[in-house]
Amino acid sequence: MHNTFTLTSKTYIDLEQPDIYQRFIREYLELLRSKLQRSKVMDQNGDLRKIRYSCGQAHDPRNPNWKPFKYLEQICRKRGYDDMEAREVIEEQD
Repeated sequence: MHNTFTLTSKTYIDLEQPDIYQRFIREYLELLRSKLQRSKVMDQNGDLRKIRYSCGQAHDPRNPNWKPFKYLEQICRKRGYDDMEAREVIEEQD
């Protein structure tokens, strides 16, 4: 009988390192900011309070048009990561 084992993938190995994870998330957020709708939130005085980004869909798993990780594959492909594994790591960090 042969002993078998599974190697941890590059995605998990890299993204478990805080500095690599932070760079990955920063790059992912930049991509999202470039793709999503931007809206400004003003305070009562008309001063900019914050900027929000939206995909334009209700964030509800029952909504078939809501794709929370739609752009993740792009950045993962660039870095040689598995997008499903990257998604797991991101969800674990939440």
